[in-house]
Amino acid sequence: MAGWAALILVALPLAHAAGPVGLALDTTCTNAECYKQRNMTLLKQALLANYDMTVQPPRFGSERGALVSVQLALQQFQELDTTNQEIRFFSWWRHSWTDPRLAWNPDHWGGITELTFFGHDEHKQIWIPDTIVYEAVESVFQVPGGVQPNVYSSGGVWQSVPVETRLPCPMKPRTFPFDEQTCEFEFGCWSTHGFQVDIKPRGGDEPAPFTLAASYRPNPEFDLVEVRTAAIDFIYGCCPEPYPIVKYKFRMRRHSETYNYGLVVPMILTTLAGFLAFVANPQSGERISLGITCLLTSAALYIVAFEVLPKTGNMTIISLLYVLSFAFSWTTLAVSVLSVSLYGVKSSTGVMSEYELVSAFVKADTDESGDLDKKEVENAVKKLGLPPAKLQKLRKKLDSLQGQRLTLPVWYDLVGDIYETDGLAAYHSYIVGLILIPFVKLERRKRKAFVLRRVQAANDQKDLSESTMSEANSSNSPGLRRRQPSTKAVAPEPGAKAGGSDEEAPGEGLGGARLEDLVTDHELSDSSEIVARRVAGYLDLAAMVALPLCYMIVVIVVPRVISRRNFSPSTRFPRRSISTASAR
Repeated sequence: MAGWAALILVALPLAHAAGPVGLALDTTCTNAECYKQRNMTLLKQALLANYDMTVQPPRFGSERGALVSVQLALQQFQELDTTNQEIRFFSWWRHSWTDPRLAWNPDHWGGITELTFFGHDEHKQIWIPDTIVYEAVESVFQVPGGVQPNVYSSGGVWQSVPVETRLPCPMKPRTFPFDEQTCEFEFGCWSTHGFQVDIKPRGGDEPAPFTLAASYRPNPEFDLVEVRTAAIDFIYGCCPEPYPIVKYKFRMRRHSETYNYGLVVPMILTTLAGFLAFVANPQSGERISLGITCLLTSAALYIVAFEVLPKTGNMTIISLLYVLSFAFSWTTLAVSVLSVSLYGVKSSTGVMSEYELVSAFVKADTDESGDLDKKEVENAVKKLGLPPAKLQKLRKKLDSLQGQRLTLPVWYDLVGDIYETDGLAAYHSYIVGLILIPFVKLERRKRKAFVLRRVQAANDQKDLSESTMSEANSSNSPGLRRRQPSTKAVAPEPGAKAGGSDEEAPGEGLGGARLEDLVTDHELSDSSEIVARRVAGYLDLAAMVALPLCYMIVVIVVPRVISRRNFSPSTRFPRRSISTASAR
């Protein structure tokens, strides 16, 4: 066989001088196209004779191996999987190199300047560089049977391999869905080093290792904003030879509009809708239902977002927004429950209620003097029907007064120490009762001040009409006296002194005014219900103003702070623009 090949190589140039080669060897051809096909077949046989496709092409004038120029022509980013942190793209890997063993003179072969050979797997006919993407999890070649490289008469070889590549892409989803992701990978020969095969970017003095294919289709979710490349020689610890590789770095920006309108805006609006509960009547059951519905809606929205979130330990903006929205929705529900509970507080009506104790003092003032003597106090205590323990406590309080007459302000203070509410029957919750204690005490002090002002006004009126009311001067009851300096007051009050002095003359009263006329039902009634509703109203007002304001401030400020920490202004690129950079 080798002898026949040698004979053909000698005879073909001579046959060409007389006409097409095919005419001399095969008289069945009757047209130029047929002659060309025959010549191509014979040329392939001639070139492949004694050709060893396991040996790299020689490179003259350099210690490096065969120079292979590469270029990535991106056709489409098919998928950037945030959940699994993978990227999948379709591209053409373009290779070009020179193999002197495949050169021929077109003039000797009927003007043939280009041939094609098999260059894939077991059908491979010529040497092909074993280049791969090192990080690729999967590389799928899209041409059945492999790509046929083009070989030119100068010995130049051109091959463009369409490959679908899937590779891992570690992501930083902290600012998801307003994030920019970077994917890096390396391309080079798998089994040969730089002294055998030298990988360089295509383009010579102006390297162009990356380009967009003419049929490039943008990804619907991400914009490719920058591509950086670098050709380097990597030295492994095991081997002294350099391994040339081309590094690629893609920077992509996510389209956030879908997530804005599908997750972010609904979650914010759901939380804001929950704040409308503060406008609803606390006595309506829908107020609690609204808060629960908003909580469940926020949870459902996050379940949808969780499906596309990367499974990492990083807190994303979506996760942070969910936590904030859930926290504010929960706070809204808690305030609503507390407000409804406060509106459910009832006035105490038992024998130890504030109303019964204060009313007992008013009813015991039979002489209409405005205070009680010892006998009136005893009658009032007996009519109360207090339990033994409470009765003993009250008597100790009264004994500390040393038998002096008991005024209404003093009785107010005693009532504040011994009165009892109906407990859970009135407050529905022990926590509600604890919350109301300071507000009830404040309300009692205000009511006491109202009564003192009315009593003082009655005394002032009595002074004005003293000259015309002679029947009041003959009264034996001292009554409630005018406010004046005294060193023996029973119950000193801030700015005033209740009670009387031992030096005051008998017969000074309220000018005919009865204590029942000076004390309204408002002062006699239990203040718990009124105070509870007042506190609930103030609570709703504060929450209605503070919670939405704080929520909007947090939602606006926090994502901006996170974004600034992750991206500096120098790394931002205009949307839908692609910049390329390379380094040798």
